[in-house]
Amino acid sequence: MHLTIFNGSQKTGITNTEILVAGFVDGFSAIPGNTYTAYKLNSFKDLTEAVALFKDSDHILLAFPLYNYSMPAVVKDFIERLEPLKGKCTGKKVGFLVQYGFPEAVHARPLEKYLEHLSSLLDCAYLGTIIKGGCDSLAKSSKSRNKHIIAGISMIGRAFGTDGMLDRHLLKNYSKPETQTLLSKLFMRVFVLLANRYYWGAVLRKNGVEATSFARPYSDQQN
Repeated sequence: MHLTIFNGSQKTGITNTEILVAGFVDGFSAIPGNTYTAYKLNSFKDLTEAVALFKDSDHILLAFPLYNYSMPAVVKDFIERLEPLKGKCTGKKVGFLVQYGFPEAVHARPLEKYLEHLSSLLDCAYLGTIIKGGCDSLAKSSKSRNKHIIAGISMIGRAFGTDGMLDRHLLKNYSKPETQTLLSKLFMRVFVLLANRYYWGAVLRKNGVEATSFARPYSDQQN
């Protein structure tokens, strides 16, 4: 099986998305006979070339980060340029990899639905979406600190390399936690309270605006 990978990160150098892709292909390539080609979307002077590569590929993985709940501009541009292929991709199999900083998978679930719908519009077989939060510092962390994240996606890649499918059970386990735990909620409440009181409070006092920090100059009820 040959896999074509499009990396939609707009950053240069080693990125969080690239580290996850590397983990995936380590597992995928461990199966004899599997090959892959990886491209960075921001390396194309004209995305028309990337669209042509998509058109000529049978197995595709589109990987990208989320920035404040939004995909990078280059990924949006790439997807829009796929419009001429609408309904013409019968036989192609496409999967997605989405990573971001928030730990919980729930932040990417609406996007997951969109990507499934996109696959349907193109008439591609939708393989699934690998979702992983808590990846904001992968590129800056040591390999030992990242080993569990890398091991998990490598396992997904190996399973894909074996049967050409993204295992739904592995995807679900890898994306955990789905929502905030009670302990996490308690921590965030305490953290925000302390940050507001001691950090932001100090900033307001330093700039002499603490007394007016809750002013509402445009409110009809302003005295």
